[in-house]
Amino acid sequence: MDDDEGGDSACWLSQVCPECGALLDDLAAPCWRCGLRPGEEPRPPERPATV
Repeated sequence: MDDDEGGDSACWLSQVCPECGALLDDLAAPCWRCGLRPGEEPRPPERPATV
């Protein structure tokens, strides 16, 4: 029986953009999907407009 569980390892977690979840190729460059720059904090979630 093969004990290989498959799937990606948790070691990829440091390469995930905290804003949009894209997998980053270059950790020193802005995210290719949303433009978040290294060291920037993700934007807070938008609140629905109140009437």
